Amino acid sequence: MGNHKEIKNKVKSINKRSVFNELIEESMLNDKEKKMLIMYYIERKPLNFIADELGYSEIGIKKMHKRSLKKIEALL
Repeated sequence: MGNHKEIKNKVKSINKRSVFNELIEESMLNDKEKKMLIMYYIERKPLNFIADELGYSEIGIKKMHKRSLKKIEALL
C-alpha cells in the first residue's frame, strides 16, 4: 500500500481526461468525492475554492481528498 503522496503523484500523472474519468467511475467514490477530484486534478482548482463550492471546510476537503485517494489506490 503506497503512501498518500505516491498515490497523489500517480493521479496527477494521468494526462488523458478519459483515463481519469474511467478511473473515478470504476472506483467506489460518491458523487461529491468524484466532483472534488475532477475539480482538483482536471480543473486545477485550489482546495479552498473546492471547499467553498461543495460546502465543506478546507480541512474537510483535505480529509475527503485523502480518503478518496485511498479508495482509488488499487485501481492505479
